[in-house]
Amino acid sequence: MKNSESKQIWIEKGYEHFALFGPEKLSINKISKEIGSSRASFYHHFGDIEVFIEKLLDLHWQINLQFCSVGASECKKYLPDVYLLLEQYPIPLQFSKQLFLNRNNPTYNLLFIKTYSESAKVFIINLFSEQYKLPKNNDDTYNLWLTFGESWYSRLDINNLSATNMQQLAEDVINSALKFISSALYSKIRSNTFK
Repeated sequence: MKNSESKQIWIEKGYEHFALFGPEKLSINKISKEIGSSRASFYHHFGDIEVFIEKLLDLHWQINLQFCSVGASECKKYLPDVYLLLEQYPIPLQFSKQLFLNRNNPTYNLLFIKTYSESAKVFIINLFSEQYKLPKNNDDTYNLWLTFGESWYSRLDINNLSATNMQQLAEDVINSALKFISSALYSKIRSNTFK
């Protein structure tokens, strides 16, 4: 096996392990056994775990760019198109959930925000705005989208990443948010008269 092929196998399996088990349970020994490669091979390619994790984060960014490109060309409506597309990316979605769950690490938090914002900017926020008849290119719409994402990821069940389940969760979260936005309490908060 070529050196570059061996390195790529380490990265792909490491990406999967990060997604499934989280960064704190990332085990070089376990990955080594699964891919049939020595720990020496790992240290030859990466030197240490921090460099390895950087490569996994880089891979996630590249996958996100691909997701955005596909989404921009294929998704015509927010519902159900975005969730049908997400269903095709189960490991990257689980990787994003791990970033979300480990946001206390500034590097993971930054990548979570960067990938979430990029997909919004490239195609999702426009579809979201059209679906719910919200103003496009509006700070309030974008802030609603960020709040929605926080709630959606916190409730996302990685054991059921079907488009139907993810869409139902999205509808539940956004309907709750929209109900709050139309409430008198929200109007008071927005006008700073809440006491």
